[in-house]
Amino acid sequence: MSLQISLGDAGALILEEHPASIVIVSAAGIAALLILILTRVQRTKARLLLVALVLITVPILALCIPGSWYVVRSMLIPTKAAEIELPDLEATLGLEFYLHWSTDSGRYLVVRNSAGVVRQHLSAFDWTHWPRTSVYLTNDGRVAVLGPTYDDYIVDPKRRTIETLWNGTPSDTWTYFGAFDFRNEKLVFIPASEQRECTATRGVTDPSAARPEGRGDRCDQEALKY
Repeated sequence: MSLQISLGDAGALILEEHPASIVIVSAAGIAALLILILTRVQRTKARLLLVALVLITVPILALCIPGSWYVVRSMLIPTKAAEIELPDLEATLGLEFYLHWSTDSGRYLVVRNSAGVVRQHLSAFDWTHWPRTSVYLTNDGRVAVLGPTYDDYIVDPKRRTIETLWNGTPSDTWTYFGAFDFRNEKLVFIPASEQRECTATRGVTDPSAARPEGRGDRCDQEALKY
């Protein structure tokens, strides 16, 4: 479970249910409370006591800042990211991978057009070893995004909606556009002209899933080359 705070075009701050997030928020709250109390208190002894408390608290907070900044940075800036323009749809489709340490997979799908941006948390885990995410153009102006172990979605770029792709959805008229995958340790988009389609099932069989001809237990990039 995670909380997304939109920062507009700059991205989104993704807070998860993690002790580090609680520490960051608590530290900021304590510091603000101390400053507020200090400005209100009139007695000299009370002020001195509060000053001493601040002097004790500040070094502790200073020690926490580097670690807290690393945690905040990992929630704000994706470790891996790639984005493509969707042909004739006046929108872009992106994939972002974040370093998370809880039940959040750290995998997000991003749709952006002139009206704004929307992010969708994807459920497939372990993007470090299973990053490949396939993109298909449908015949109705939408885009199908297939992830590992049937983590599949249907995207409407004009409305900026991302919905779960249900099993049994007809896919024989789809056009394979390409796939997001790692290349030289970077997340890139590999167009259909360079590699054949392949979405990893990771050993799970689901005969009712869409685009069965484009699935495979594993997706080796060398084997997929023309």
